[in-house]
Amino acid sequence: MKKQQTFQNKIAASTILFILIIAASSLFVVYYWSFYHFSKIFEDRVIDEYTFQKKQDMGIKNEWILGVTTDSIDVVESIHKDKVARIIQERAEKQTEPEKLYRETIDGKHLLYVIRLDTEHGETLYHYSIIKDIYAEIFPQIVLSFLTFSIILVGISIWYTRTIGKEMYTDIARLRTYTRKITHGKKADPVEIKTKDPEFRNLLSDLEIMKDTIDKDAAMRQTTLEYISHEMKTPIMIIEGYASSAMNEIYPKGSLQDSLETIMKQTERMKQKVQDLLTIVRLESTNVKENAETICVQECLLDVLQSLENQLQNKKSHIEIDSDIFIRGNREKVKILFENLITNQVKYSNTYFSVSCKKKNDQIYMYFYNDGAPIAPELHDTLFQPFVKGYNGSSGLGLSICKTIMDQMEGNICLVDTKIGTLFQLKFPDIQH
Repeated sequence: MKKQQTFQNKIAASTILFILIIAASSLFVVYYWSFYHFSKIFEDRVIDEYTFQKKQDMGIKNEWILGVTTDSIDVVESIHKDKVARIIQERAEKQTEPEKLYRETIDGKHLLYVIRLDTEHGETLYHYSIIKDIYAEIFPQIVLSFLTFSIILVGISIWYTRTIGKEMYTDIARLRTYTRKITHGKKADPVEIKTKDPEFRNLLSDLEIMKDTIDKDAAMRQTTLEYISHEMKTPIMIIEGYASSAMNEIYPKGSLQDSLETIMKQTERMKQKVQDLLTIVRLESTNVKENAETICVQECLLDVLQSLENQLQNKKSHIEIDSDIFIRGNREKVKILFENLITNQVKYSNTYFSVSCKKKNDQIYMYFYNDGAPIAPELHDTLFQPFVKGYNGSSGLGLSICKTIMDQMEGNICLVDTKIGTLFQLKFPDIQH
């Protein structure tokens, strides 16, 4: 509650300061123009002596007259009474400057007047321009109006800022509660915020995306643990059983050599599962663009085929890749990608697999095909998810690893529908991308 009050007070103080600065600036402008520039508007504000006389003859009262320009002190007296005329005349007699502006309050009247001296035939003539100093008269009212307006505006601003501040603080408190629940792994229901501010809305959207990501990671960790416990349990039990039997000179496979070969096969199986897990963890924790380079697809694929030479001896293959096709990426990760796909194609083919590559509209397309049985339709939607295994699958991580690498390269991998066999399509972005 104290933090909320401090937050609201800061907004209110900033608003009040801004309003006061505007009000003071407005007063300054009004006063500046009224005092320093008033003498320049006599001709637009006064009535000459002739007009005054005509209006007087018509019986119009003098109170409405704002100002007068005259050579006769009697006209001044008829308008502003004796005391005003007498004091102005005294000022004129004492004045030595050719022209001088006076600002005085005489007999309760706020006046601005200019006395000009004109010497003609050795005689000094006085020219009077007198105007009511209406700004001096109404300036207190102006100040009062500004103060009243400022007080009303400050009141409205305080109410508004407190309302907005309370709303924003409430939304912030809700977001903090939401993030704390996410941080501690608790169930966090979708949060509603009142503010329409786009930044708050974007923050909430980002938090919800973060929550979904964390939930998916948590589900993945749980799945990984279940996978490890399930997949490792069987080979460990086999190794334990065969080793125990061998110690008692009992050989389930008929001989010690056969039993040891079984143990080695299960060890290799465990080793492969661990290697796949380490590969996908390493890929997800690093950026495939690190140490990126321009890679010749043909050269990289031939290196992988050479390393898998023993596995390919009993399979027919067709490789169709031009030497002038290049992609951009991390060479080690691209080799892992090709190795997983080729191994997968060889494993599930009957007698034949092929790899082809072509460039179309600045996009690189690669196709990996085998003539084996098609992938079951019920597996199509989950094929690239971790631990999803098809018929006679091993770890269920091979295609997931390929998907991770392609996503990091901003490419795409998909299964293409075919009547015979299995076909995977890889689409790489333009090398200039």
